[in-house]
Amino acid sequence: MRAPPLPTTADYVETFAARTPQRPALNENGAGLTYAQLANALLQCGLHLQRLGVRPGERIAVSGPGFGVQLVLLLAAEALGAVTVSFEAEGDPDRDFLFAHVDRVFSALPQAVPPPVRFHRIDQAFADQLAAPLQGEGPEWNPLPLDAPQRLSRTSGSSGASKFMRLSRLAQEWWIRTALDSVTWQTDTATRLLLLSPLVVNAGFARASACLRRGGLVMAGSGRDIERMQPTHVLGLPLQLQRLLDELPAGYRAPHATSVATFGGALPPQLRHRAQAVFGGVIHNRYGSNETAVVCGELDDSGAGVIAAGVQVRILDDAGRVLPPGQAGVVAIRSPGLVEGYIDRPEETAAAFRDGWFVSGDAGVLLGRRVLRLLGRQDDLVNLGGIKVPALQIEQQVRQHAAFGDVAAVAVHLVGGSATLGLAVVLATGVSADEGRRVLGDVLTLPLQADVHLLFLSAIPRLANGKTDRLELLRLFRQHA
Repeated sequence: MRAPPLPTTADYVETFAARTPQRPALNENGAGLTYAQLANALLQCGLHLQRLGVRPGERIAVSGPGFGVQLVLLLAAEALGAVTVSFEAEGDPDRDFLFAHVDRVFSALPQAVPPPVRFHRIDQAFADQLAAPLQGEGPEWNPLPLDAPQRLSRTSGSSGASKFMRLSRLAQEWWIRTALDSVTWQTDTATRLLLLSPLVVNAGFARASACLRRGGLVMAGSGRDIERMQPTHVLGLPLQLQRLLDELPAGYRAPHATSVATFGGALPPQLRHRAQAVFGGVIHNRYGSNETAVVCGELDDSGAGVIAAGVQVRILDDAGRVLPPGQAGVVAIRSPGLVEGYIDRPEETAAAFRDGWFVSGDAGVLLGRRVLRLLGRQDDLVNLGGIKVPALQIEQQVRQHAAFGDVAAVAVHLVGGSATLGLAVVLATGVSADEGRRVLGDVLTLPLQADVHLLFLSAIPRLANGKTDRLELLRLFRQHA
């Protein structure tokens, strides 16, 4: 006899709706749904998708505006066995590639889709249908087997065009599992997750799913509404955390210890300390990749963290040989969340995926059997007078001084030279360029023969996810060389 499939997030929502129907489930800018209302919306959405002819294995792209309606669509489609992918309704740089690889597109804004892709508008009539009380039986959920593709995800695009990947249902369940394992969840109705990350970022979608599987409340909103939301947990990119803190009412301090988790980049020490002062809880900076899911649940200010259970890490030299603990090299990862490769990118797949391992391009060193110190990107190890220095380490030195509002360090390959340090800084208000140069000379610890290309900018170029736009930054360095 074939075993029944693992439950989906929609199954969990229905269970909580039956037990505690009035428990809060979603809240977006003050408008909320209970678990009973969310379960009803999921069932109505499932029926609607079935009437449209959505079948198991179909690929469905979903965008907003509107956080709640996106989440309902994604969870209902997932429970029906569809393959989901999220995109930005406006200005998504990967839209053309994505639309060429899906069967249907759902969005609150018009989208120009190629034939034979079908476009479905998320309008008020659609929202009203989700809110209408269910009459009769709902859909029969038909989740995919664990080895089937479940979700399309993408890389950040910080070093070029984004690369798309197929996550099996097992891999997506691993994303959710690691979210469940890496968070100290409150019991019953106490968990209130403020999700800063858009659902385009798979970590955000996985954390929202995990919260609902615990019976918690998922919230979307700004720091101006923090006193109404009173989150117990906050999740987002470091830039989104910075924005949240800037939006908070003057002098705000959380009434209870609030757990804050960031991902997608290093957490500057000043930002960590500021968040600690405001929220009073544990501040996590997670390390992982879209190709593998989480690797370390928390990194300290030095970039060191314990490798998550179920994850294996090796450090490789330039020839792909395994290095012993204590020697720095390229981080290679194996986990249950590992994807098979990049869609339509065979050469990059062959370079990054070897014998069941993902060769990340990140530089690191094993400090022990299960302790990894991340040093930054391998191509941002800058050769300064024969010494390889991580660009991340240099950024941390500069950020410690109040003279600088922002900083980005990269390895710059200028014509006729090897990789040297490109340092782009944004001066704090009232600080002159001459003063900035003087302070840099005091705070930076570099070899005497180090070659540094300094660039003053009004703003560091960043992508929508908050990561440094390395290609644009390198273009600026070459332009001013």
